[in-house]
Amino acid sequence: MNGLVLRSLGVLSRSCAGSAQEAAVRAFATGASPSKKDVLYNLNNPDPDAVASVKSYLTSLYNGAKLEPSSADDSLELTSKIEKKYKAAAIVEYGLQNISVPLDYSKSNLAPVKRYAAELRTLGKQAGFEDPAVEVSKRLADTAATADSVKELLSKNQSLMSPELYAALLEAVQQVENSTNSTVTLDGSSPAYKAFAKNVEGIATAHGIPAKLLVDVKKGSTDDAVVKEYARYQQHAAVQDAIAELEALKADATVLLDKHLGKSAEQVRKEQAATLAAAIKKAEAAKGAPWAVQFLEDVKRVEWFDACVAENPAVGPKVAA
Repeated sequence: MNGLVLRSLGVLSRSCAGSAQEAAVRAFATGASPSKKDVLYNLNNPDPDAVASVKSYLTSLYNGAKLEPSSADDSLELTSKIEKKYKAAAIVEYGLQNISVPLDYSKSNLAPVKRYAAELRTLGKQAGFEDPAVEVSKRLADTAATADSVKELLSKNQSLMSPELYAALLEAVQQVENSTNSTVTLDGSSPAYKAFAKNVEGIATAHGIPAKLLVDVKKGSTDDAVVKEYARYQQHAAVQDAIAELEALKADATVLLDKHLGKSAEQVRKEQAATLAAAIKKAEAAKGAPWAVQFLEDVKRVEWFDACVAENPAVGPKVAA
């Protein structure tokens, strides 16, 4: 009897679900705008009309993305998450198009890099991302909850570190494990962990990481000096990350130029500079010929334009009326 009831309920639930999906598909086919519930019903529906309508619905969310946060509906949690992701993607895609990338920055003037890093942080906040330090802290906490050893914790968070820092920390763990003939666990009171922590202090100093400052901040210090020092460190770290990213972009651009031009980017720049210098020398030797005068004036205008762009890449030159 119970088996019959269960089977009947199973048939009933399947028929109800099928009816709901069919109704949603029919609504899609007639051109009616799908609701969130319709989309939720049809996320896994292979029907072509359902697939097309789900895509259309998500695209409309993407195109209509705004900066204000989306209100979550508990009954439609999955749809809400999808909506938030598409909105974040739209914000980032549009925002990146309006951020000037200072590939020609100078190490003697890091103002363009600081501006670039600040604009990226602002864009991240608009898209709903947390502060990088908070994101890293959460990820470390999540992985620490499931890691059985320091080595496993490092492995799970390798992407958060530079290759050099990761290698140094891994070597420090291995040294302690070799000397103690045991695994370094996450037990802060164990002798092995204390030995590893002592080695980490030296590694942090070598890589420019203020270990004591970070520990004080993690403990929740409200000392004004600590807060200010931490803010300075965060800005410094953001600038260094931006520089690393810019250098990677420049390297990629150079490889691309090398591939398409058959010459190195540096060789092309040298040849262009040599050609321009030869042309200027020829114009100066022409001693006032109309073409030479015009050419030298054009060179000055180009130099002025390049200088203005280098001074403020986001705005460019301003011509006085």
